[in-house]
Amino acid sequence: MSEIPTTSRSWWKQPPLWVGAGPLLIFLVVSAIDLALAKHFTETGKAIVSNALGGIWQWMVLLLFLIAIAIAISPIGRLRLGGEDAKPSLKFFDWCAVLICTLLAGGGVFWSAAEPLFHFQTPSPTFEGVTGGTAAAVDPALAVSFLRWGFLAWALVATTTTITYSILERRGEPLRPRTLLVNILPRQLVDGPLGDLADGLSVVAAIAGTVGPLGFLSLQLSNAAGQLPWLSDSAGLQSVVVLMLTAVFATSTVSGIQKGIKWLSELNVWLTIGMAAALLLLGPGLWLIQHFFSGFLTYLIHLPEMALAQNDSANNWVNGWTVFYWGWFLGYAPLMGLFTAGVSRGRSLRELVLAVAILCPIVTNLWFTLLGGTGMQLELAGAGITDALAQNGAAAALLAILSALPLAALLIPVGLILVVLFMCTSADSMSYAAAMVVSGKNEPPPALRLFWALMIGSLTLVLLRIGTGLGDSTSIDALQAFIVITAVPVTPLVLFTLWSAPRLAWKESLRQNKLN
Repeated sequence: MSEIPTTSRSWWKQPPLWVGAGPLLIFLVVSAIDLALAKHFTETGKAIVSNALGGIWQWMVLLLFLIAIAIAISPIGRLRLGGEDAKPSLKFFDWCAVLICTLLAGGGVFWSAAEPLFHFQTPSPTFEGVTGGTAAAVDPALAVSFLRWGFLAWALVATTTTITYSILERRGEPLRPRTLLVNILPRQLVDGPLGDLADGLSVVAAIAGTVGPLGFLSLQLSNAAGQLPWLSDSAGLQSVVVLMLTAVFATSTVSGIQKGIKWLSELNVWLTIGMAAALLLLGPGLWLIQHFFSGFLTYLIHLPEMALAQNDSANNWVNGWTVFYWGWFLGYAPLMGLFTAGVSRGRSLRELVLAVAILCPIVTNLWFTLLGGTGMQLELAGAGITDALAQNGAAAALLAILSALPLAALLIPVGLILVVLFMCTSADSMSYAAAMVVSGKNEPPPALRLFWALMIGSLTLVLLRIGTGLGDSTSIDALQAFIVITAVPVTPLVLFTLWSAPRLAWKESLRQNKLN
């Protein structure tokens, strides 16, 4: 792999490092000085961006999925990432485990309990005739959740970006977001300040998207631990939780993909299988299976309608949910696509699309059905799950659901461990990818990986300490709104791949046919 001129410098002198770290540090300083100002800036910015780009994002995400599927089913789907002679470095199960656990699963595992319940209470405008809180609202709630954690979301994160990265890497380009601009803009711009901006702002968007859920998870774990008789939910306990999480994913990212990230991913998968079996056996198993299929059918039938819903619906529902998620996942795309390209060498384009855009979404949707579906069935039975949701927010949904099941004393710790490990695999892969961006190397220096891991942990710790009251998540909410703003400069990078991925794959296929 060729390296651009900046890679000869020490890692801490790289311009993309400070382009990426600078905005995050500025945001922290502003938040520390005037939290209300930071909140006003992010909320106003989110509203402006959502109204201006929301419709573009909706069409872009749908087209991206269709293009990825077209590439997979066409003859060019036989092309291998990394070249015809490349061999997979991970077994198929290990590869799928890494993909499932590092791309969107950190957020998906957290929201799988709460999001279906939100849509169960207040159905999407797409299903206007459905009354919230009734049996008729179950399938629409699952369908809407499937939209934002299904085919379109996963394809956005790591299909056309991964294909573009992989083919250009074979031509000597480095695995960095600026590579997505190759053949689009002049070389001097790609290798110059514009390339530094592309790299750095991609890191901003991805790190911002990781810090928010990590902070929210820390509040949830502190709240759960605070229910033990010998502990109390406090600012100190929240800090301890953040430090422990940071220690886990920092150690994992420093040890590398083949060791830490792979090991955590495999552990996640087996624990998830065990939890899924428990939910089926201890919960309403047949009811869940039935509604997985009926909810999935509802999802497929209404997919175009939901994906392209006008973002001027009642209470701006589409902006508040779908557009926000597309902005969030769009911010992840350059770095997650890069990470996926690094772990997918030796796999065909068809395998990539099948795993990322089909298999991973189905697994995610099944998990949403098992956990969120259990919550809806318990609510229909009068267990009062939504009361906990109303009182304590999304963080309370998981504990409320698991507490209502047999063997709750076992399920609750396993559930919390799952959330922690999934979040840690997302954070360590993001730290690894950020280090790859700055260094331009497939194996970035351990010190650089550790830098980004500690940056994520430190940002989370500082944000949790902002605010005046215990459990005040305003700073986290402001950062999550900031995610939508950071997705703006990343949008062209991903938008270009709708053209570059099929074009590059087609040309590479023709070249391979001539050689053969």
